[in-house]
Amino acid sequence: MKAIVTITCLWLLTQTVVAQSTDQPVLSKADYLKKGKNQSTAAWILVGGGAAMVSIGSIIGLTDATEAIGSIFTGETEEPSNAGPILFFTGTAAMLGSIPLFIASSRNKRKANSMSAFFKMENRPLLHRSSFTKASYPAMGFKIKL
Repeated sequence: MKAIVTITCLWLLTQTVVAQSTDQPVLSKADYLKKGKNQSTAAWILVGGGAAMVSIGSIIGLTDATEAIGSIFTGETEEPSNAGPILFFTGTAAMLGSIPLFIASSRNKRKANSMSAFFKMENRPLLHRSSFTKASYPAMGFKIKL
């Protein structure tokens, strides 16, 4: 009985996975511009926050270093905190993490600027009384340069 329940659950799971749609929606110019602006904003936040963390971590690290040098002469031993190096390396990682966001932002902006929509009149052959004639109809075009 346990085997039947297990097999049924696995079968239902695989049916759900196979039945998922893989269609990706086509984004418009406004969507690409908004996506690029959001990525740019996130990248600038990461750069600013990372710079603040690097500077604070450096200040804490330098303060601990000067206290360690001063304790040589006084004989007091105080254990340095780990906050300085943690802030420094976390800030560095945040600043490095902003680089892919800047790249993606510029790529989305370039995609948005390369899009254009237009109307034009198209011709199609039409059979009219045993002869072909050309009939005009309006057409809308959408061009994306990739």
